[in-house]
Amino acid sequence: MSEEIITSNHWLVITNPTSGKRKFQEQGKYVLSELDKAHIPYIYKLTEYSGHTIEIAKSYARRGCLNYLVLGGDGSVSEVINGIFAAEPDDTSKIKIALIPRGTGNDWGRFWGLRKNNKESIKIFRKGNCKLIDIGKIDFIEDNNQSESHYFINSVGFGLDAEVVEITHRMKKYIGSFSLLYTLALLLAVFRYKPTPTQLTINGKSREVKLFTMNIANGPFSGGGIKQNPYALPYDGTFDMIVVEKPTVRDILTALPLIFNGKLTQHPVIQSFQAKEIWIKTKNEILIEADGIIVPDGHNCRVSIIPEAIQMIVP
Repeated sequence: MSEEIITSNHWLVITNPTSGKRKFQEQGKYVLSELDKAHIPYIYKLTEYSGHTIEIAKSYARRGCLNYLVLGGDGSVSEVINGIFAAEPDDTSKIKIALIPRGTGNDWGRFWGLRKNNKESIKIFRKGNCKLIDIGKIDFIEDNNQSESHYFINSVGFGLDAEVVEITHRMKKYIGSFSLLYTLALLLAVFRYKPTPTQLTINGKSREVKLFTMNIANGPFSGGGIKQNPYALPYDGTFDMIVVEKPTVRDILTALPLIFNGKLTQHPVIQSFQAKEIWIKTKNEILIEADGIIVPDGHNCRVSIIPEAIQMIVP
């Protein structure tokens, strides 16, 4: 069997078949037919299990693949990014990613105006307008030594933010996925989550807090369209972030409506920052999510930004 050929013009098209749902099969067929019509060389890969996307992207990045077309949502894009950076290419800024949105949240695509419209998405892809974007990196520290790294493209959340994501994943197994699922999970978690004593170091300044929730954002949307950090831009070389310490019931009740209109940062309980590097230290375990994916306990980690890290095809 001859070895697979990968040139600088090839695109790795990668998608999660999601149990073979018909509309996802139709999307794949349509996208591949459009690539064939345009004589664009590609390699098509279906993921088969959790984490497979990372493995595929890592393998092809190590073989010199420069172009990645993702048919999926925030989690799929995030896993492709993790695979690419885990391969440690010499210059990631030469690598391109493109997105044809799918899935429930689509927070990353929403910022760019990428809708779940195959024809429109293919037109944007064919035009090939590229922009260098920033990527977030989480370094997990054990015994003063870096033990593992995880990358994110949209945002990373601690405390309540991650608790809501975990509840959302659990609920999906029983009631399926729908647009207000994240909001329902938020309402279930917000009154029972307990703050975690935390040492935060933001831009070199340390403080002790009782951390209720924190979201560090490269892009403004999370949770299926909620604007926790409405002014975050994924190409300005810095994160926008919000921190909430132990809120009162009144704080929670008055803050909840602001989640949906982009004015959350105006509430007095919200502390807003811009930062390039954040250290998080806790004695106890704390939940952490990155791009809607629960990742290892972040009780001792550093979150930093990689400016102009990779190219993305945008409208």
